[in-house]
Amino acid sequence: MKAREAETARRFGVLDQCTALEKDLLKIDGVSSVDFDLSGFYDNMHELIFLTGYNIDVRRADYFEALHKMRAEIVETAQAHDLTGTGDRIEDYGAHLYFVRRCGKAWDVKES
Repeated sequence: MKAREAETARRFGVLDQCTALEKDLLKIDGVSSVDFDLSGFYDNMHELIFLTGYNIDVRRADYFEALHKMRAEIVETAQAHDLTGTGDRIEDYGAHLYFVRRCGKAWDVKES
């Protein structure tokens, strides 16, 4: 996690949740990085935005199946961390997937 986002997560009391989510996302086959955008916490938005970098060889015969499986595992992992859908689409930027997820009780903000 980048220093700025780690400081924001610490400020709002969600550093442990972000760290655990990042660790579990990086275990998913194909996921190469995780970046967070926590700026919404400053506006009292209870949504977490994160990007997962991925590395799936486009020459694979099962490329789209592998991408779909990875995306589904990311959603399942987010749900296991008390993050649910918001209705926003999962955006695919070619090497990154962009997620907006609603924070559940495990993400109760405790601004310090």
